[in-house]
Amino acid sequence: MSLLFLSLLFTLSCHSQADLIGDTCKKTLYPDLCISTLRSNPTSAAADVKGLVRIMFYATAVKATATLNQVNVLLKKTNDVVLIECLENCASEYASALNEIFTANKNVGSDIFAVKGVAADLVSETRDCEDTFADGPYKRKSPLTAENDVLGDLAGLVIEIVDSLG
Repeated sequence: MSLLFLSLLFTLSCHSQADLIGDTCKKTLYPDLCISTLRSNPTSAAADVKGLVRIMFYATAVKATATLNQVNVLLKKTNDVVLIECLENCASEYASALNEIFTANKNVGSDIFAVKGVAADLVSETRDCEDTFADGPYKRKSPLTAENDVLGDLAGLVIEIVDSLG
């Protein structure tokens, strides 16, 4: 009998946590990205909303790191002076963003305004990276558009989940 009770309690707990992710994500602009990102992290099963913010920040940091690595690969492959200038600008934006993300993640739960500010800055930094390619006399297609879009969306999700904290 006690084994049945424990099994039922575990099932209810898992269902409740799945509802937290679903309920949180359905209020965002990108619910599918939100759900897939949070559920891909095994710690989300036991996380509260603050934990979900931390997980989303972690995913944002992973994406920013991957994008920065891609920028560095592209820098090694080109001799185009204008492209190098654009990519170096993006590298600077991403390096700065990564430092801010790790600091802000520590502040989840204590300084929500700072957390939202960092996420908003990250959205701006992805746009700034894109604008680098679109501005000036040497306009060109950005090789980072897809990465910048996803990273901006992830940062936007951080803001939306933080807003749900009240």
